[in-house]
Amino acid sequence: MTEEQIDKILLKFQERENLIPGSCSYQIGVVTNMRDMLYKWGKLTPRQIEFVTRLDQEVESVESLTSWREEFLSDHKEKFDYIVQYYHQNNVPYYTDTVMRAVEEKNYIPSQRNYNKIVNNRYSTRVVDEMLFQAPKYEDGAIVMMRAGYPRRQTDRRAYHSSYDIDSRVGKYWMEPEQGWNYVVVKNDMMPRNACKGCRRYQLLPFGDTTIITTEQRWIKKARE
Repeated sequence: MTEEQIDKILLKFQERENLIPGSCSYQIGVVTNMRDMLYKWGKLTPRQIEFVTRLDQEVESVESLTSWREEFLSDHKEKFDYIVQYYHQNNVPYYTDTVMRAVEEKNYIPSQRNYNKIVNNRYSTRVVDEMLFQAPKYEDGAIVMMRAGYPRRQTDRRAYHSSYDIDSRVGKYWMEPEQGWNYVVVKNDMMPRNACKGCRRYQLLPFGDTTIITTEQRWIKKARE
């Protein structure tokens, strides 16, 4: 393999990387390394030549990447942007390269492979289904109450709620005068923290209190008339 041949292959990958960032970053890194070795030693081993040739043969066509770009922008961008925020806000330790690049680059378009990995896994599909396809079960202003089985521990009229998010120097505790207390739904589209059925998070205002609490849809039900 000559320097001219490997430069030609590298240019092909760079053109596709410019079209969709991330689509050929791995290939560019490998071929750049191979080119440097070729410049330095004057030749590549048979296995190195075979590997570079295989990468060249497997590269996606410009037409295929262009088609994916159009499909992503028209059909998939909303789901991708939402899942990126889900992973970013919850510090989920997966797909960090794709997540951070999407957060930092407003017009970022992932490769189809990276898109499928981050959006079409079983956890992300649950979040997308709950938040983008299903309507909230309780509208803003609805009156609800906690289900009997929600996570709690009672000690001297204090209730601990593991699903709540309350900033307090004394911990996540608040006074609960009675178990059947009612709440007003303040907000019903909080970013989920758990990829499970009923993961939609709500802000609730207890009757007779000014402390807004946060819990998941699976732990609340319509208040008794």
